[in-house]
Amino acid sequence: MSYIVLARKYRPQTFAEVYAQEHITEVLQNAILSNRIAHAYLFTGPRGVGKTSMARILAKSLNCVEGPTITPCNKCHNCVEIAAGISADVIEIDGASNTGVDDIRELQRELLYAPSQSSYKIYIIDEVHMLSKNAFNALLKTLEEPPDNVIFIFATTEPYKVLPTIISRCQRYDFKRIPIDAIVKRVDEIMQEENIEIDTESLHLIARKADGSLRDALSLADQVLSYCGNKVSIDKVRDIFGLIPTQIYCNIMKLIHSKNNAGLLEELQHIFEGGADLQEFINSLLEFLRIVLLRKIGMSPEEITSEEYPAYDEIASLFSQENLLYMMSMLMQTKTELKSSGNPYLIFELAMIKLCKLDEMEDLGEVIARLKSQPISRIVPQTSEKPVSKGVTTTVNIERKPDAVPSAKPELIEKKELTQENLTELWDKILARVFQIGKIAGVALKESNFKVSSGFKIIIQLPRKSSLDAVQGKKEDIEQIIGEYFQIQPRLELELMSGNTPDSINIPHKTLEDLKKMDENLARYIEITDSKLISY
Repeated sequence: MSYIVLARKYRPQTFAEVYAQEHITEVLQNAILSNRIAHAYLFTGPRGVGKTSMARILAKSLNCVEGPTITPCNKCHNCVEIAAGISADVIEIDGASNTGVDDIRELQRELLYAPSQSSYKIYIIDEVHMLSKNAFNALLKTLEEPPDNVIFIFATTEPYKVLPTIISRCQRYDFKRIPIDAIVKRVDEIMQEENIEIDTESLHLIARKADGSLRDALSLADQVLSYCGNKVSIDKVRDIFGLIPTQIYCNIMKLIHSKNNAGLLEELQHIFEGGADLQEFINSLLEFLRIVLLRKIGMSPEEITSEEYPAYDEIASLFSQENLLYMMSMLMQTKTELKSSGNPYLIFELAMIKLCKLDEMEDLGEVIARLKSQPISRIVPQTSEKPVSKGVTTTVNIERKPDAVPSAKPELIEKKELTQENLTELWDKILARVFQIGKIAGVALKESNFKVSSGFKIIIQLPRKSSLDAVQGKKEDIEQIIGEYFQIQPRLELELMSGNTPDSINIPHKTLEDLKKMDENLARYIEITDSKLISY
């Protein structure tokens, strides 16, 4: 007899043999026991998790000679034919190759004929999302009022492509990805059944490579057995899958932490000379960093065993969460850039060197707090009787805090006369209090020009109508604030600026280089993240 691959040889034949889908097997068994059989089912989920196998088991349970039963005998001619895929009453259709409306019409003609030797005529349509819109529409009436003893079972990996009108006529069951521990357990059982010697680390590598699919895990196990024979070793498993040992990733991260550019490039060159695929390497490095991050925040990822914790914990101790997140973000960006690059290895090496330049980033909140404690020097214009720019810059409050309640009285100061010079000197203190009562009004006032006129009148010129409206809404409050400083009752007169105001003083805008000179840590943060100045 020819060799049968493990995925077919150990395909589940009963509900009890289906792994990690108890939330579905229990419902279907209860439906059979209570004789509440639906006319249409929709099985959704990732590849290799048991959708088609569950459909066949349900068909056997309904059409078994001893059925309907939740434990098909797997011995009668109906069960044997369904398992082999040759039953005349259980028709399996590939939705990818039968996509047209004509195929559905042919199916509808077959529905007129009763089951030949079974209780139900069952149609299993795999990859049903591949059907055309017209084919779906042709199915609607049939699903609405199906013939007696006809059951449809649809299976798909992409349920969002199935028409909502189809989904609403079916009982939907969502299959889960199979956990790594469940895959390890099942593959280990099969290896023992096959008299294969395999270690736990190899089982975990196979399970992680399978990505939640038991069928993929068994296909990978078949591949391993073809290479290793009856004794499987972890080194051979890594060789056949092109996997890199965890220690190599640890070495790479240590080189990044020590900023050893030359050592890092030599390590990478050795890896790629060994035949490693660049995209696969980046994916594996991202997965390594993800596990390190999970260990950093105190979690226990299922992808690794407890024996592997110390290696990941050592790397977690070298980097902050911000560093790890930044490195993952840069690697994901590099993956995107590789697709359009003629020299992908150069792009990757540059990204890794950039990671070597990554200093221990200070918390952004701390940098902002320090900047707030170091006000930017303001530029005071000369006294003029004409409207002038406010001539001050204020510290930008980046943190979002609850609006503070302005104090009833300003700080005790010597009484001053309301003049252009004195108002200019006190302007940023006045602005700070206006920001407390209304940020929009504060921003608008910050862009204004002002002129002190006779009779305690202050002319405020604003650049646009929206700014004028914002200040108008807080006009009385602003008058009160200014009055408290000069112990008078001023009158604000608001107007729009003319097209080109010749009396305005041009204050140089801050550049990115100016910001970098203000604080060393901020400069490093701007350099690392390649920041751009939008406005100041």
